[in-house]
Amino acid sequence: MRSPRLRRNPPPATTAAAAAPAPDQFRPGDLVEVLPDEPGYRGAHFPASVTASHANPRGYTVAYDGSGCPLGEVVAASQLRPRPPDAPRGVPPAEHAVVDAFKGGAWWVGVALGGGRAAAGGRVAVCFPETREVVEFDAADVRPHLEWVAGEWLSPENMGISKTMPYKKGTQVEVAKLEGNSVVAWFSAAVEKAIWKNSLLVDYNCSKNDGSVLPKEIVDLKHIRPHPQHASAIIFCINDEVEGFQGNGWWLGVITDVHPEFRYTFKAAHSGKEIQLDQKALRLRYDWTHDQWQQVTQNVTKKFAKGSKVEVTSNDDGFHGAWFQGTALKYVNNKILVEYDALKADDEITPLTEAIEVQHVRPCPPDIPVTSGFNLLDEVDACWNDGWWVGVISKVNSGDRYMVYFRSSTEETEFGHEQLRLHCDWVGGRWMRASLVCCIFPEF
Repeated sequence: MRSPRLRRNPPPATTAAAAAPAPDQFRPGDLVEVLPDEPGYRGAHFPASVTASHANPRGYTVAYDGSGCPLGEVVAASQLRPRPPDAPRGVPPAEHAVVDAFKGGAWWVGVALGGGRAAAGGRVAVCFPETREVVEFDAADVRPHLEWVAGEWLSPENMGISKTMPYKKGTQVEVAKLEGNSVVAWFSAAVEKAIWKNSLLVDYNCSKNDGSVLPKEIVDLKHIRPHPQHASAIIFCINDEVEGFQGNGWWLGVITDVHPEFRYTFKAAHSGKEIQLDQKALRLRYDWTHDQWQQVTQNVTKKFAKGSKVEVTSNDDGFHGAWFQGTALKYVNNKILVEYDALKADDEITPLTEAIEVQHVRPCPPDIPVTSGFNLLDEVDACWNDGWWVGVISKVNSGDRYMVYFRSSTEETEFGHEQLRLHCDWVGGRWMRASLVCCIFPEF
């Protein structure tokens, strides 16, 4: 919270269509408040006085109270408002009332706290939902917040809650935990009430590590997202960006190792600490951007680094549903140079090498143990003709033998248990069991 940077030049001109006429015409000597539009000054109102007016572009030169700078600053007319009428000072505001608190030469919009977090001795505790600070002020430095709308003063209580507020009372949400300006985790909470414009009072559904209850908090909308609906029953790979559940919160991190029985080493992004987590304690990382979920894009160069084992498919006739194993040699211009394990060049000796477009390459699927045998209608991959061909168990024979039906060729062939594996799909940069694809991503 600091004074705005003084600008020596007028703001850039706006087009006639973009410039909206303001109802206020200020004259030299008028007492006003400046609402800067620079980042970091949201909710600030700087007391100033007008020293000159300008017609094109429409604006004013102002001198800030107590700045000691005789040159002043030119600001756009849209950034000025009259000073609000004086209000009785020293009267404690109601709990969760929208107020202005004076600090650093400006009035900053905040929310008055009450109950267990209220200050004592003639002081008022005010929270600032955007920065999530709680600061104590002398009661004389706190005033009711008023909005200047179409030439009249309105209190937030009279303006009501915007109909565009996305969350209602009782809505389950997640609230960001910050370290510095970075999100490191998400904690589950329920909306208790909206507090004007962009702020919500949330009640956490979890507790601290010591078992104590997390206090209710007033938070700006930018720190809140809906409760994710994405299923976590997928197979993760090394370098997957995920969220791991620890200490009653979902922490951002990455998978660094894969273990048997669907356990993974999770490395927290904020601390670098590693811990083994079960599949149920992990979920894909999605970001809430522009009011929709967006899956975090995986780094292709990490997935297909030099020397990594991959599988390649083809759209050529006769090869639909087949995957051929090989080794990634290089990634260039959205293609991967692959050396095949079983396919040979024309001399029938040298391993075949091809440059394959990324959409036709995937990592080798995880090894999923099948200890009790395959079942009828299980979707499997069968090792056949130098590749893995997707099919369906059409009959279970004795002696761990199975008939597999291939849809692409309408053929049916018998295989041993060791020649089969459970089929997985590589969807959106993740491994997913065939039976789970339709319930997790209906669009596929």
